[in-house]
Amino acid sequence: MTRTLAISAGMLLAASAWAQDHAPAAASGKVSATVTASDCWIRMIPPPAPSGGFFVAHNAGSEDAVLTGAHSPDYGMVMLHETTESDGMSKMAMVHQVTIPAGKDLAFKPGSYHVMLEQPREGLKIGDSVQLNLTLANGDTFSTTCEIKSPKAMSGADDHAHMQH
Repeated sequence: MTRTLAISAGMLLAASAWAQDHAPAAASGKVSATVTASDCWIRMIPPPAPSGGFFVAHNAGSEDAVLTGAHSPDYGMVMLHETTESDGMSKMAMVHQVTIPAGKDLAFKPGSYHVMLEQPREGLKIGDSVQLNLTLANGDTFSTTCEIKSPKAMSGADDHAHMQH
């Protein structure tokens, strides 16, 4: 019995440590003075298929900024993704970081970098606005508001149904 309790306590401590290291973007850090986002929209695909989120990140700073995470109070899971093409086949893969060059904009767009959103909150519908919170490697955060759009929005450029994961 004591051994079972010790193992359970160890697992609980490990899970707690993991959760602290993977806390949502808005939970810590200060708002970035140099990195912002605009023109955010989400192509809402009916669950359980994931939806794609697109925006333009602006880095007004003199140093590159490294985006390392994203979350939204309206989705249970948000990940950074990139679409690539190889041998005529499009493929999406999760990425752990995306560099936003100093003094430049980086478009998160169909067929390129984007956010993958899963587990939408109940009742979310086309026309709604949701918040997307983004985290940089230095701990700073920035947020943007995204409009939920139809699955047909910019159709063909980033079709989740025909991609390999």
